[in-house]
Amino acid sequence: MTRLTSLLSREDNDLCHKITLVQAIKPHYYAFRWLTLLLSQEFPLPDVLRLWDFLFSDEKRFNFLLQTLVREDLMSGDFASNMKLLQNFPERIDLNQIINRAKQIHMT
Repeated sequence: MTRLTSLLSREDNDLCHKITLVQAIKPHYYAFRWLTLLLSQEFPLPDVLRLWDFLFSDEKRFNFLLQTLVREDLMSGDFASNMKLLQNFPERIDLNQIINRAKQIHMT
């Protein structure tokens, strides 16, 4: 979770500042489930399998951000709406966007 926060700070310091300092949303409120269950509760099974394939084939497997896909919602949201969003991703998130964003972050 520390690495996730560091990565978020590096990739989007404004968003990191808002959710971790201004709103005091700690990563263990949302990221613990992401990391321990490997996102299996966030997406439908076919997407989870595809995501796992991507993660396990990459040596830097966890260096990606899901938050960037809902950045605007997080930046405009209050504590309650951001907690809900981080704990229950909307169905509108496209797995291709997650994988493409992860590849961009990996290349930097």
